[in-house]
Parts: sequence; structure tokens; C-alpha cells
Amino acid sequence: MTTRMRAQRGSVLLVVMIFLLVFGMMTAATFRGSMTSVQAIGNMQWRTEAINAANDAIDRVLSSADFATNTAVVTKNVNDAPLPLDVNGDGVTDISVSFPAVTQAGATGLPVTRAGPRCLRAEPIPTSQLNPSLPADLGCFGSSASGNSGLGVATGPGGTGGTATVTQSPSLCSNTEWSITVRAVDAVTNTQVDVVQGVGVRVPTTAIPTCD
Repeated sequence: MTTRMRAQRGSVLLVVMIFLLVFGMMTAATFRGSMTSVQAIGNMQWRTEAINAANDAIDRVLSSADFATNTAVVTKNVNDAPLPLDVNGDGVTDISVSFPAVTQAGATGLPVTRAGPRCLRAEPIPTSQLNPSLPADLGCFGSSASGNSGLGVATGPGGTGGTATVTQSPSLCSNTEWSITVRAVDAVTNTQVDVVQGVGVRVPTTAIPTCD
């Protein structure tokens, strides 16, 4: 075999090795890209499941007005036994939801850190905004619903009687606004999501907690 033929074979082998190296790098890049896509899809699915669990927990909290009238008790009960969610139906809790400690500015402007539903503001409802014919409004008038209509007897010039509107007194109810933050944690995937929900609810004025 001549020196020229050996040189040609060596060149062919070198070219083949280069092509193999290039193909190998392309295959590895494609594999890494596929794995990244699979991981991204998995992360999106886990995050969606955690958000759904958090929203479900918020709905369960909002199903009763206890969160507004017994905030401390509801917060303690939930954090002592986080709300469970079985995603795949195998009877095992996959995601647990609780109230995280959240730092927000308080009424004085200083930061306040605490867990659970937070009352942002409360405003007594004037009797003029209530309708005695509605069951939901009737309880806000108290025992004197018929006499607390917001109308009074005024004496006109010359002693003549007449009906005039007087200053409205607050009813027994107040409108409150709340911010509820829950945290869903997946112990298997380590996914953690916080969901914040705002809600308004009418409560007895005497049951309103401190709002900030």
C-alpha cells in the first residue's frame, strides 16, 4: 500500500470521526432539549395542581362566615391540620394547604406579620341601605326593625306635624373586606404556591375583629 493510499484512508477516517462527533453532539442537544421540555411541562402541571388546591381551600374557607367572626380559631384549626387534597385519587394526601405568615403594613403604617384571613376594613351599614322585606337584611335591624326605618316625625311651622327624614343610625351589620392568603405545598415535588384572594362579607358589627 502506497503512502498516498494510507493518507487517503486516514483522511476518510478523520472525516468520519468528525461527523460522528457532530451527530453525537446533536443527539445529546436534542435529548437535553426534550428533557428540559418534559421537566417544564411537569413543573407547570405541579404548579397548576397546587394552585387548584389553594383555590379549593379558599372556597372551603369562604363557605362559612366563621373566618370573619372567629378568625383566630379558623386559622389555628387549619394550620394545626392543613387542608388536604388527593390529586390522583389514591387515598393519600398529595398537597396540603395552610395559612402562611404574611407581612403587611398595619393600621399604624408599621409592618405586621401574622397568618390567617386579614380584615382590611369594616364599614357599618346605615339602616337606609337595608330592606326590611329581605330576610338577609331583616336581622340587621335588630328587634325594632319596624321602628328603625330611618323616618321620624317632625313638627312643622305652627305646630303641624309631618314626616321628615332624620339622620340614619348604623344598623347591627357591617360590610367588611378581607385578604386571604393560603399556601399549597406538594411534599413530593417540593412545589409551593401562595394564592391571595380578596372577598367582601357582611358580619354582625359586634363580631368584627381588628382591621388594619
